[in-house]
Amino acid sequence: MMAWVRRRLWVIGLVVALGSGVGASAGWAKQDVTVSDDAPIAVDISSSQLTLIKLPSSIVPNGLITVSPALEIKANGKNVAIDPKGTTQLADLVVMTEHQSYLFQLRPRPIPAETIVVQDTRVPNGGGKLEADPLKRGEGYVDANVELLKQTVQGSLPKSCVPREISKKAYPKWLELEVLEGKEFRCSVYTVVRYHIYNRAEKIQSLRQTEFFTGNELSISLNRHVLKPADDAVIYIVTYTQPLPPDQRKTNSPDPEPWRSN
Repeated sequence: MMAWVRRRLWVIGLVVALGSGVGASAGWAKQDVTVSDDAPIAVDISSSQLTLIKLPSSIVPNGLITVSPALEIKANGKNVAIDPKGTTQLADLVVMTEHQSYLFQLRPRPIPAETIVVQDTRVPNGGGKLEADPLKRGEGYVDANVELLKQTVQGSLPKSCVPREISKKAYPKWLELEVLEGKEFRCSVYTVVRYHIYNRAEKIQSLRQTEFFTGNELSISLNRHVLKPADDAVIYIVTYTQPLPPDQRKTNSPDPEPWRSN
């Protein structure tokens, strides 16, 4: 089962080497970010202009990972340039450098071009001996999604992950597919949504993860990519957990500190 989930996890790597150096314009707004651990880093980026992230270490080859097809992201040395292409959707960006890896939660806003300067207390000034393998740190982010999907498939999610049936009125519409059942598993940080889908068309449907992407998904998993007429499949979607509307909140949580589990 683990091998199946690994094959189906969808994480797009966008890596483009710039032909020339990237410099920040003096007129750009500036954000200073201090990092001391592996926690996600929430930053505001311009939804209409370039954002430049300046890191304390050089980015390794193939060191950019994002699931958002809307963003155009390029790396050069210690710099990452982000062209939002007008998107307003939240997105994750993993950047792997020679010393550390960083998970940025990008929040497009109607603001001017931004320069984000990252200071990392774990990285010695001017470089130094590698403290950890950055590729393994990047793999940790991917493996966390893989493990979450595996636990969902096996029915072994922690008790703090609350299952909830999705109303038929809220079922998404994809191609000529019919959603037979929808269920979500809300954990403290991530939510996994499972849809049982059915091909009601009289033709073969070839499915791609991009057809299910709206901008909020961290990973998308399918147990099959080709559906003949009357075939069914299961799709798993991982997103960040969002607060429930007041009328759907429960007064008693099954775990008073669920974030310690997931």
